[in-house]
Amino acid sequence: MKIYNLLVVLLIFTLTGCSSLKVVPEQVADGTVNLAENSQKISKNGIEITAKVSDVELNSYNLEGMVTAFYLSITNAMKGEISFGENSFVLIDEQGLQYALLTPEKVREMIKKDSYYLMPYPYVGFYYLEDFQKTSFYNRTTSALPYFYELYPQDIFTKSLPLSAIIPGMKIEGLLYFKVDVANHQSLKLYVYRNGTPKSSPPDFIFPFKVIK
Repeated sequence: MKIYNLLVVLLIFTLTGCSSLKVVPEQVADGTVNLAENSQKISKNGIEITAKVSDVELNSYNLEGMVTAFYLSITNAMKGEISFGENSFVLIDEQGLQYALLTPEKVREMIKKDSYYLMPYPYVGFYYLEDFQKTSFYNRTTSALPYFYELYPQDIFTKSLPLSAIIPGMKIEGLLYFKVDVANHQSLKLYVYRNGTPKSSPPDFIFPFKVIK
């Protein structure tokens, strides 16, 4: 019960302590910004995509490095199917450094390597329960509490964007993961390429974001 109460207190602290950080969309042509959701919807050539940063203020738990999640919704208004793959999404920072998509499998691998406890969805954050035990006990060997090794990887997969063909009139939605700490940046751009579009060509969609601290 003490551990549960401590988790609640730390969660509240995180929510209030990092609330000043915001990632807002920057208006682009053919785009519609929703300020209430900090999202932008772009319609182009029969494809409609909505993008926003998801729960950015809670990414600081990851012990190997920050993992930022983007929420995407893709609607196919064309007559034929469309598809996007793992190489369809690239994140670019203000220095021109690019970040490749982290697959759910890679995120799960990072959790197994560096963490003993995973916060439930929607928080992409992880921490050692051992750290909390140390607040009441000198070290883990003298602790009367059990040492937990609990993972909840199902949410990483079930909430991720399904990279399957989109049939006409249908849509897909979910999360994309990138290893980046938005707090260290002033701006980010999410590039979206349809399958078959070469990376030497302009992206099919560009979603620019501004980081407000």
